[in-house]
Amino acid sequence: MEFGQVILSDEQTQGRGQREAVWVSEVGKNLLFSVYITLDNLSVTNQLTLMQYTAVSVCSTLNDLGIKAQIKWPNDIVVQGVKIGGILIENQLVGSKIVSSIIGVGLNVNQLKFENLNATSLREQLGIEQNRIDVLERLLNKLNEYFSCIELGRNILNNMYLKNLYQLNLISTYYCLQLGEFQGEITGVDPFGKLRVNYNNNELLFEVKEIKFL
Repeated sequence: MEFGQVILSDEQTQGRGQREAVWVSEVGKNLLFSVYITLDNLSVTNQLTLMQYTAVSVCSTLNDLGIKAQIKWPNDIVVQGVKIGGILIENQLVGSKIVSSIIGVGLNVNQLKFENLNATSLREQLGIEQNRIDVLERLLNKLNEYFSCIELGRNILNNMYLKNLYQLNLISTYYCLQLGEFQGEITGVDPFGKLRVNYNNNELLFEVKEIKFL
């Protein structure tokens, strides 16, 4: 297993998120980077671990900077429900094993204008312009710190992930095609990355795009 190359960009012209969602970033204001890692023995059934690893690293970095960040399922980093970052992971498979991954991270650092987007940034939260390279170094240090947990400390990652999961164990309002608008309680995420929601004492499982936070 190896923590590898890091590619940093000042600008994205075709930024994208989960399921073709658009990622918009002001030129030279934010962190837009990808990390290439190789893996020795990670089953495709454990690919949720990579999302947990990345999300926990980002949240831990922001928490150290004084920002209470949370993970909004499936791949957003939020502050009080407002988006500050996003994660996109692409895996390369050989048989039933993940042999390498490209982990993409977008983090709003110094951007202040978001047009009609429900978004925020480190600068907006902390009230002062941030050094992007300093933030990047802090985040890479966290990724390095938790890297061994991908194969050896999955329970640690899972517990930290749940601790930071947005709306965990809170009655909140959601929307899905089958129920329309409903009140439910997020109880966790299953091993395949599906969202667990308690509804009238029944556990519902949702894939990405099957449920909307209201």
